[in-house]
Amino acid sequence: MAYEQREGQGSLFKNEKQNDRQPDYRGTIMIGGVTYEVAAWERTSQRGAQYLSLQASQQQNRGYQSHQGQQTAAPRANYGPQMQAPAPTEADIPADGLDDLPF
Repeated sequence: MAYEQREGQGSLFKNEKQNDRQPDYRGTIMIGGVTYEVAAWERTSQRGAQYLSLQASQQQNRGYQSHQGQQTAAPRANYGPQMQAPAPTEADIPADGLDDLPF
């Protein structure tokens, strides 16, 4: 049975680092139907307390497996009004018109 990401849950795995700037752990978490990549670094505070520093970023156009096993597009978060391309002007349309199109 394949792993199924569940809402509000995630996992971190030890990362095989190539250099010191890479995270010590990597994984994913699903929040609001959106899957985020999570990276974690082991740190020590000025007082000597150990902690994990986290960074999260939304996965880009990777899709996910639905519970029926079908590949579907990842849901998009709503971050405010969507920008639309401006409508074409007369300057954008060829002077000879569109009569020469083959369809």
